[in-house]
Amino acid sequence: MVLTLYGVEPSPQVRAVRMACKAMEIKYVFKAVDIVSGDLKTPEMMKMNPEGNVPFIVDEDYVLCDSHAIVTYLADKFGNDRWYPKDIKQRKNIQQLLQFNNTMLNMRLKDIMAPLVHENVLVIPPEKMRGLQESLTLMESLIHDEGWLAGSHPTIADCCCAANVSCCVGIFPELKMPPKVASWLWRCAKELPGYDELSTFNIKEILAEVAQRMG
Repeated sequence: MVLTLYGVEPSPQVRAVRMACKAMEIKYVFKAVDIVSGDLKTPEMMKMNPEGNVPFIVDEDYVLCDSHAIVTYLADKFGNDRWYPKDIKQRKNIQQLLQFNNTMLNMRLKDIMAPLVHENVLVIPPEKMRGLQESLTLMESLIHDEGWLAGSHPTIADCCCAANVSCCVGIFPELKMPPKVASWLWRCAKELPGYDELSTFNIKEILAEVAQRMG
């Protein structure tokens, strides 16, 4: 049975999984879901994914949610040591970076976008934008001297963080990019498999949704 990934195409978390799959040359079938139409609330979907979150994968009889859990699972299963090293210290460093991505980048971006897209709240509180800016500023200290988040070559941490950072600066160009973060994102655009293809779609779709909400 072919691995199946369910998700919403504009989602940074979905894009992170897709970039990681491309990087590790993992074949999968992508099934887009329409959250607004209630695709995730059907009996079939609720049985597979009771929490109703995306992305999630179905690998034979195994269902797994959460982008970070998915990319680490796939790296372990397909044995791609380059993108998720088995060395315990390197692995823990990557897990720490994924935690930063979740708590600082993903949650702060989601805190801005969710009310805008789902609740028609069109005014973004300044403190939320400051929080997002602080996340990018903090990220400057996390980038390795060799140019990537975890060392001399990209890992799944770069895939996951790049999905969020590119979304942040694409939607909010007024954000100030720290120098190392800007260089790192440029490097991601040049070297991460699938970055351009998936990033362009992601940002265009989100901007279109925002424009529609704002009339």
